[in-house]
Amino acid sequence: MTARPCVQDDFLQTLAKDKTTVNVNGIRLSGQLAGFDQFAVLLESGAGVQLVFKHAISTVMPANGRGPARDPADAPLSRDKPNHVQARDR
Repeated sequence: MTARPCVQDDFLQTLAKDKTTVNVNGIRLSGQLAGFDQFAVLLESGAGVQLVFKHAISTVMPANGRGPARDPADAPLSRDKPNHVQARDR
């Protein structure tokens, strides 16, 4: 059995790879994700690089208000249930 992908890791990895400027709520920070691990994120901004522990964060979202670009293969398979999440193999 293969391990299921971690939604958090996928989301953060896409933001970091695309160098998307993000707003981090809970402590009101803004910058680009330079990296992350199980417990913390590195946030790079004009003020430098900050290590922010995930337990202090309530949300992370792109500063432009739009999510990262998604692969068309990630689109729901059924138009009848657009809010239904479907598992996919990797």
